[in-house]
Parts: sequence; C-alpha cells; structure tokens
Amino acid sequence: MKKPYLFAICCMSLLLAAGTSVQAAPQNKGPREALHRLYPNIKVTSMTKTDIEGLYEVMSDGKIAYFHPKTGYLILGNIITSQGRNLTQERVGTEMYKSLDPHDLKKAIKIGTGKNVVIEVSDPDCPYCRKMHAFWNTRSDVTRYIFLAPLDMHPDAVKKATYILASADVEKALFEAYSGQLDNNRQLLDKKYDDKGRLQEQKAVVEKLKVDSTPVFWVNGTYVVGANKPLIEKLLNKSVHSK
Repeated sequence: MKKPYLFAICCMSLLLAAGTSVQAAPQNKGPREALHRLYPNIKVTSMTKTDIEGLYEVMSDGKIAYFHPKTGYLILGNIITSQGRNLTQERVGTEMYKSLDPHDLKKAIKIGTGKNVVIEVSDPDCPYCRKMHAFWNTRSDVTRYIFLAPLDMHPDAVKKATYILASADVEKALFEAYSGQLDNNRQLLDKKYDDKGRLQEQKAVVEKLKVDSTPVFWVNGTYVVGANKPLIEKLLNKSVHSK
C-alpha cells in the first residue's frame, strides 16, 4: 500500500525550490549550464540523456525531474513504457539501493542461502506482504534480507514486528505473524517484548532508503514495488539464465 500522491508532492517541492520562471534556454549552452541558469537552486546529483530526443533526466536528492534544454521546461512526473514499466520509479529505486551498505544488511532478518539476493521492506499486517511472504517460502534459490516497516494504518503491526524481532526463532515468528496466527491474539500481542532496539534500527534503514510503502523489493538490485510476482519471477529466471 502506498501513501497517495507522495511522488507528486516531492516533485512539486523540487520545482518550488527552483524558484524561477520557465524560459527558453540559450542554444549555445550545454544542458547542465542551461539548467543551472534557469533553475539555480536545484542541486544536481546527476544529469543524463534519456531515450527521448532532447530530454534529460535530472536527479536531485533522490528525486527525479526531466529537463528539456531547447524549451527550458522542467517536467515532473513518471515516464512509463507501453509495457507498463515505470522507468522513473525504477531509477529512483536504483538510487535507493546504492545507499545500502553491508552494515545495514546486518540489521535485517536474513532468511535462506540462495544465489538470488532479495532485499525486502515489509509490514506483517500488509495483505500484499503476506502474499509475497508465502511466495518467497516456495523459493529455495533466494537469500532474503527483511526490514520490517509497520504502517500507521495497522494498529497491531508494531507489536507483531517487535514480537518477531524479539523471538529466539525469528523465522518461526515470521511465519506466525504472516500466516495470521497472531491476528487478534491479545494474549501474545499485548505482552511486552524486548527486541533490543532492532525495530528502531530497521526503521532507520527504511528511512535511509526513503521507502514509505509496503511491500518493496530489490531483486538482485532491481527495484520492484508491490506484489508483482510476474516481474519478480522474470528477474529470478533472468538471473538463472545469465549464470
């Protein structure tokens, strides 16, 4: 489940920060110079040419906009292919992935020893997360690194996450939570559990990744939003054929 309009709000913030009116860029200037002249307050992380003639991708603090030097227009929104791929979202996801380091992965719940590496942000009460948890349990070819991110809309999600992280058998506790065995089980949920700060550590990594919805995955580095099993299976099969 996603927070509505978040990407649009972030893009609007980017435009407002630019603080200038749009006008045509001088033709003898390079794309980066033209962008800086028209939108001097944008701190450019990277600027690359897209497959669309004359259009450049501008990355700024993890956000993406598109710049057309000939007209001087700054374009906000997603580029989506006819096959339904959200190229903008995929690029943002790639940048998120780059921010992870080995120390972050040590804070995750690690399950499996397969060759395919899956990093997952999940909520134990998210129905799509539960469907995907069942899916991953059918795969012996993955190593999962799970970060729990209880959403505010699920009142028991924090308790379930704490229960999982405080358990001596985390994998068993995951199954109990994601299979629904803990649902409305007040005897277990209302107890106090000491997870030794692990949930807060995981939340910090999720914030670093700028993830605010569940489920989110990186399958061998490729960003996948939601319970998109066909895409995930395609990525896993691609990994097999490339070996």
